[in-house]
Amino acid sequence: MTKQIAIIDPYVKSPAIPCFNRLVKLLNRPATYHTPSQVGLETLLDSKNSSIAYIVLGSASHIHEKLPWHLPLAEFLIHELKNGKPVLGCCFGHQLICHALGAEVSYFSQDEAKILGIRKIKMNRPLGLIHQNEELNLGVTHKQVVKNLPNDLLPIGIGLENDIVIHKTLPFLGTQAHPESSLSFCKNDIKELTNEEIELAQRDGAKLINSFILHFGI
Repeated sequence: MTKQIAIIDPYVKSPAIPCFNRLVKLLNRPATYHTPSQVGLETLLDSKNSSIAYIVLGSASHIHEKLPWHLPLAEFLIHELKNGKPVLGCCFGHQLICHALGAEVSYFSQDEAKILGIRKIKMNRPLGLIHQNEELNLGVTHKQVVKNLPNDLLPIGIGLENDIVIHKTLPFLGTQAHPESSLSFCKNDIKELTNEEIELAQRDGAKLINSFILHFGI
């Protein structure tokens, strides 16, 4: 049975196919594509035995909406984490899993404004290819953030609070940023980025993804 990384796209407006394609190139290993927001968990359950890790992408939905697929997806991923399978949560994926582990997720500002652009995130500990005190330039587009971490979640990257977190014992890494950002995502979703900013975001995004792979021995 081929071992593969399951990439979860919880979209509600349009699928993130370019981001999936970029991840396949970065990972350089077999990957599967899943859309629980559209078809439920059936494909994830069917491929569970061959999935060695999960990457959960962003979504235009919010945790507080409590959509029918939110809780089942969170429970599935927590179960897989407890079975030792690494999970990388990006933006919504980060919020979903942190919330399931006991963190608070709420709007960053009272006016519910969207934060867009490139954010410098300083790492306070080494991770894979990343050195302690290294700054990553990562693309962001979000309204909500993770707050009030439980004791088992550690903030290891700070631009805004809890930009990158890791679990003390479970193989979970979460980031509010979009390290998976494709060129079209940078241009159409984050917007108004210079070519230099896009290059930085994609370079450092690749470094974070590869550090996730290396740190958890995938």
